[in-house]
Amino acid sequence: MDITEISDRMEIEKLVTDYATAVDTKNFQDFNNLFTKDAHIDYTAVGGIAGNLQEIIKYLETALDHFPNYQHLISNISLILDGNFASGKVMCFNPMQTEDDQVFFLGMWYLDTYEKINDQWFITSRVEESSWAHNVPSYINAKPQK
Repeated sequence: MDITEISDRMEIEKLVTDYATAVDTKNFQDFNNLFTKDAHIDYTAVGGIAGNLQEIIKYLETALDHFPNYQHLISNISLILDGNFASGKVMCFNPMQTEDDQVFFLGMWYLDTYEKINDQWFITSRVEESSWAHNVPSYINAKPQK
């Protein structure tokens, strides 16, 4: 790898980490610095919605209120770089706690596309792909789709 590729990979890895941090700290307005303005985001595989950036921010600002604690551990960031564009598959391990203290676990992948604009990487699309779920309460629509 040359220095440009190393730098691009590190910047995209920081981008996906910053996304997880924004979700886990409920700073959804930070998405405006992580996604392109015309980004498409699809959370339907784990019971959420699909929409544009502002629709997703509005959705998350209330949808996660019923979960007092949750985390997004990101790993196995597989990237394909092509100049100012890239695609990636990112593993996410997501434990969540319900209001009645039940803890359940989701395993998923983020299927992403990225674009470098003015020397900064942004997510242009993110689609969640469900892998597995454990101990999900029956009233939560977050089970893997078959």
